[in-house]
Amino acid sequence: MSAWKQFERDVARMLGGKRFWANSGESLDVESETVVAQCKLVKTMSLSALHDLAVSVAADGQQKGKVGLVAIKLRRGKGQKTHTLYVLCDHAYYIQNGSAAERENMAEP
Repeated sequence: MSAWKQFERDVARMLGGKRFWANSGESLDVESETVVAQCKLVKTMSLSALHDLAVSVAADGQQKGKVGLVAIKLRRGKGQKTHTLYVLCDHAYYIQNGSAAERENMAEP
């Protein structure tokens, strides 16, 4: 099994969703009840490219009434463990969690 397919399966399991099968024509790799994700297993990726992808996935998520995020993991080579990062735009975070000020106001009697 290829590493990127396993990575997508791992992300789907983490998010409690399902992985879209390869070549399905979808711009998304994983979807759960509340989240959609694009998965990237990369040796390098510029911050600019990551930003643009996060904005695009956030828009895809918003169309579905879900939070869109990018799951990205560095591929450093066999035996070189790396962690998966979950990246989302600030507005996608607010949709899911609200702002800190909003949360503080809810806590007041």
